[in-house]
Amino acid sequence: MMGQHAAELFKKQNSGCIVNIASTASLKGYAKGTVYSSSKWALRGMTQCWQADLRPHNVPVIQVNPSEVATAFGAEDRVERTAAGNKLRSEEIAHAIVAAMEMDPRGFIPELAVFATNPW
Repeated sequence: MMGQHAAELFKKQNSGCIVNIASTASLKGYAKGTVYSSSKWALRGMTQCWQADLRPHNVPVIQVNPSEVATAFGAEDRVERTAAGNKLRSEEIAHAIVAAMEMDPRGFIPELAVFATNPW
């Protein structure tokens, strides 16, 4: 597993950072979202375990939970949806990740939710 390999390298150098991208579905389930939400809850649990395992080695593990993002998720043809003015873009997610990683190493943000302002 790539995450396990990265964790071993980071432990050896006593530094690094792991960012897991999940979903706001890891925070709250929704109707007909059993499979998707369950997978995101599992990622949240794994992230919390990694946080406990790697914190003594100065390796923060951050989980980012975006809400509505224009992607190919659920599209049978797997074509990315056109960006919508009321949905998140990859730029907002990247900005949140960079901001969290720029924090002084004496602290870290274990989990961060990024919501679209008005997705309806």
